[in-house]
Amino acid sequence: MLTLAQLHGQPEIFHSIQGEGVSQGTPCVFLRLAGCNLACSWCDTAYSWNGSAPAVRITPEAAAELVLHYSCRRLVLTGGEPLLQQKTLPSLLRLLPEHAVEMETNGTIMPDAELLERITQFNVSPKLPHSGNDAGRAWKPDILRRLADTEKAWFKFVVACEEDVETILRQASRAGIPAQRILIMPLAATRQELDAMREPTVEWCLRYGLRFSDRLHIAIWGSKKGV
Repeated sequence: MLTLAQLHGQPEIFHSIQGEGVSQGTPCVFLRLAGCNLACSWCDTAYSWNGSAPAVRITPEAAAELVLHYSCRRLVLTGGEPLLQQKTLPSLLRLLPEHAVEMETNGTIMPDAELLERITQFNVSPKLPHSGNDAGRAWKPDILRRLADTEKAWFKFVVACEEDVETILRQASRAGIPAQRILIMPLAATRQELDAMREPTVEWCLRYGLRFSDRLHIAIWGSKKGV
């Protein structure tokens, strides 16, 4: 069984565009898994792990049927932290052989061999101190290095100030993350916050030679869920 977040009384599976990272703007089907091993203070999907909304238990077969309702053949496994359920995910993905699959992960759990082979792209979001997580739990350099070595991983970081960018470059170098695989994006939960943070974030990208990631779902829909 899979445990999914709930949206409008149904498992949270929806069709939208990828809002962040190297695939931003690409049509995808999103499947939001419940549960997380971190607790970011600014998380915009905290309902998927903090107990404020009931989760939904569903079989891989039922989840695959909901995914196949959409003609889009690019799936994003998001959360929460999807790798908490990695033992069950292969049963789902075997039912979706034609789908390219992105996995969103915080980079603290290593995918097993079957998922490493099956996943098309890992969108890794390591958490900085401003997330409110203990550094020992949120930053796993050995796992980040192994993910970087797959050449399937992109690393996207939420930044609030230039000091965050300097921290990213310092810690990423120690973890063997290539700078060309790093994207930075503004810390923002609303359109207004995003508008205020875009320009300085782009300036830091230019200054340090990093790639910028927008947050299109916030820019277009604000804090709306299921987009």
